[in-house]
Amino acid sequence: MKKNDINCYERFLFFGGGVMAERLYNQIDCAEKKLIGVFDLFDDDKRAVSSFKNHRIKNVREYSKELNNVNVAIVVAIGHFAVFKIVNNLLKAYPYISDRLFVANPYSSLRFFMVDDELAAEERVPFTDEKYTKVRNLLNDKESLTHFDLLIKSKPYESVSDSYELIPYESIKDMYYYTEDYWNTYSFSQVVNDNCATVIDCGAYIGDSVVSIVNAIPQKNVDYYALEPLAENVEKMKANCEFNTICKSFNVLEFGVGDENKKLYFHIPANNDKEGGRFTDDPQGAIDSLDIRKIDDIPFQVNGTLYIKMDIEGSELPALKGALNTIIKFHPYLAICLYHRKNDLVDIPLYIDSLGINYKFYLRGGYHTILWAIPE
Repeated sequence: MKKNDINCYERFLFFGGGVMAERLYNQIDCAEKKLIGVFDLFDDDKRAVSSFKNHRIKNVREYSKELNNVNVAIVVAIGHFAVFKIVNNLLKAYPYISDRLFVANPYSSLRFFMVDDELAAEERVPFTDEKYTKVRNLLNDKESLTHFDLLIKSKPYESVSDSYELIPYESIKDMYYYTEDYWNTYSFSQVVNDNCATVIDCGAYIGDSVVSIVNAIPQKNVDYYALEPLAENVEKMKANCEFNTICKSFNVLEFGVGDENKKLYFHIPANNDKEGGRFTDDPQGAIDSLDIRKIDDIPFQVNGTLYIKMDIEGSELPALKGALNTIIKFHPYLAICLYHRKNDLVDIPLYIDSLGINYKFYLRGGYHTILWAIPE
């Protein structure tokens, strides 16, 4: 048996009981396949698919015999960041399963937990040798080059359509981690001549990365602008007094960023599952809305060195285009997430490079892939 080929197994134990798990199970090409059990950390009967209901299990320990069976494939099919914790806990408890542990390729459908998401349906631009060489030549250290090559191997660039696939954990384990330290792992080698900094945090969420960003940058007098379009997250940030103590000023702006000033409307699917909701330009039937602004049109007061961080669910490239004048004027340090859209790994570094600013480029973050553009 080829342990790294999911189709060579006949018995399967699944972790994850949602739509993605069902799709992945149905794709397994084995005539005699048998589903032993489905363990779902999200104990929600509404979420579970009907074909899995008779196989749901509550206690993994009761299936130790199956976990010990070398002929049983262990599949983790969860489209949630909790997947890293689940995999680590499994391997800690059952280290001998690593060579028959399969995970959903996080780079085959980057938003696989959003079944009807337009980003998941987006076509992948064919990846040519010319593009590969261009991007690779931009990267400035061995870690970035290794990172890039692992990502290219993980992403199915030979396919332009949306896809779901199971891959051996062993083949992706070096990239199978998640971090939101946007600057902490970068050593600032340049001498900084000012004591002031301005941070524009696009996609600030509840401020979960504010402290790490402020602590990581060398300047200590920081004017911080936290941009977040969702009102409930804005209120949580405003209520956090710590941010005002570590920043010279902490400003919360309730809107998202893009390449034009407009309003988007939030719609939820027929099953009322907000996690499957999406923003569109259509106001009819919407339950909420948000304002989108160009960074160039926001009256920021930039003092000292400018840092821009973007973690905005696939809107990074439009937001960069909406910040064109700001980038050209201030040459900011950039920390841009590349993992939301299928083509961002290529399109975003090439776009930033096309602006003619002398940037050095680095890749960090594993699954949560971040591009750092450092001005020289």
